[in-house]
Amino acid sequence: MRIPDALAVTWAHEPEWLAALPGLLEELADVWGLALEEPVDTPHSLVIPAGDAVLKLNAPSHVEADTEADALARWGGEGAVRLLARDDERRALLVERCVPGTRLWDAGLDEAEVIAALLPRLQVELREPHPFTRLADEADRWAEDVPRWYEASGRPFERVLVDLAVDTYRTVDRSASWLVNQDLHGGNVLAAEREPWLVIDPKPLAGERELEASGLLRNADDVSRWLDMLAGLGLDRERARAWGVAHNLAWAWDEVRHDWHENHVAEARRIFG
Repeated sequence: MRIPDALAVTWAHEPEWLAALPGLLEELADVWGLALEEPVDTPHSLVIPAGDAVLKLNAPSHVEADTEADALARWGGEGAVRLLARDDERRALLVERCVPGTRLWDAGLDEAEVIAALLPRLQVELREPHPFTRLADEADRWAEDVPRWYEASGRPFERVLVDLAVDTYRTVDRSASWLVNQDLHGGNVLAAEREPWLVIDPKPLAGERELEASGLLRNADDVSRWLDMLAGLGLDRERARAWGVAHNLAWAWDEVRHDWHENHVAEARRIFG
């Protein structure tokens, strides 16, 4: 089985996992009775169609994906792909295949309208116990890390972005317990037959609803219009903007290169306005 070049580059610091992939694929294909096709060219996870299903394997250090299967199970196919099977030891999951699988980005439709119909179905209030990392715990960590990264890298961009981010982390609502997706955007919403559109590849947390703005604003042509849409769903408009800046800065640091992803910083700057 061919391992996509982009995947090999992204996880070059995990050579043992990359080397183990052919064996893992053979085991999973046998256990789940899969006829594996060619892998999808994506740098983040190994994604392989298999008939009516898609097999996905996540790298050990891809911690944002730790509870991906839990989120899909919690949604139960409501607005998102169905979880068909999981193997937590191998960090593998088998999900429903979207046909035709066209990305919302590429469909020539009003993306905000589609997301506005999906989002209320996906943001469910959680009760303890649940497996999801709390946004409040991540915010505590980011409040320490982001200023430290900023100083260590020589203050390479506007301090006002860091100040807003830190203020957002420190004012996190510790009582909020909504299932939210850190990476919702039109590239992770696919055309399907069971429903017109289904969400894939969630990066779940438990916390404020407004965090959901991060991926949407990061990829938005018109930040104000997306904020208006979110406000229309009952989210706080300025809090959504603040999380758009704060979360994108938290995800802008490259732990391997020990430097900032300039595109993420640029998006935080654009969201800030």
